Amino acid sequence: MANHEDTPILDSEGLKAEFATLFPQGWHGPDVIAELAPQGWADSPLARVYHPSVEQVYEESVRMHRNLAALSRPGASPFQPEPTLEEIAASHENGPIDAERECLELVGRCLWDVFSDNHEVFADDGRLLDLGSMRASGGFLAEVANEQGGPKPLPKPDPSALLDELFPQPSDPAVARLMAEMRQEMIGDGGYTYLDFYLGTGSIANRADLTPVYAMIFRRLQQRGMDWKYHFPRLYAVDFRPLKKMLDEEQRGDEPEWTGYDPATAFEAEQVEQQRDAELAELRESLDDGHREAVEATRDAEPPQIVRAYAAVYGRFPNGWPPEGRFPK
Repeated sequence: MANHEDTPILDSEGLKAEFATLFPQGWHGPDVIAELAPQGWADSPLARVYHPSVEQVYEESVRMHRNLAALSRPGASPFQPEPTLEEIAASHENGPIDAERECLELVGRCLWDVFSDNHEVFADDGRLLDLGSMRASGGFLAEVANEQGGPKPLPKPDPSALLDELFPQPSDPAVARLMAEMRQEMIGDGGYTYLDFYLGTGSIANRADLTPVYAMIFRRLQQRGMDWKYHFPRLYAVDFRPLKKMLDEEQRGDEPEWTGYDPATAFEAEQVEQQRDAELAELRESLDDGHREAVEATRDAEPPQIVRAYAAVYGRFPNGWPPEGRFPK
């Protein structure tokens, strides 16, 4: 992730003020819709983002199924068979077009792609417009979207069944509070939540050419004297065991650490930790190898839509493009 330690950062109020200036009529305003879809949203290729064909949904479902299968550990339970086109067609529905809501949500997702995903946006005075982590960026964008007073999102499914499966009948009040907070974050109060913009256009990027949306955003940034730095996307494996250890220590309170100590249990736990260390190291090495291969592949590939949009507006490629193609082993 980018290191911002030596870079001045725009505060929260400054960020909101900049977003209000960039989009004075909101992400769904008539100025935005006219710029993105001059012939009307229904006749725009961008309408396919929220009204995909059966074939597009099928391709996305198969791709997700294969990606999840590729991430599974050797010896794990086999995945269910890939979905078929007939199965997708049987459940496929496209509701009526809602131009303002769809425009707002698409612009919000593209804003996540520009301001998050490890990329950097700088004000004309050099300050960084840092929305926070990937998750925090989604939360900030959701807050901005809700404050615009525009259309509400479609109702979200209640995650209670999933959370109850993950945390069956929590007896710990802290766990119960955590579950309640997670429900609130996932469902919200009828407005947008971080999940609506988290990971940007990752799940819908292949449904339409999003270059016009990125170009619209970059034009507004350029008019404000802002600039953008590209960072090649990559995945990191995060070890949550230190967090669990901290929570366990908090729950133990003043109770001595050696209370209830059993040598056999401790030895078994140590063996498990060593196995997890080895698995984590293997996963990180695999992710590093995949990142190297992906960067190398960019040498012969066309720049991504977001980079092409920047080049079309600024007349040059952004800092950070092309990414470096070689890494030390």
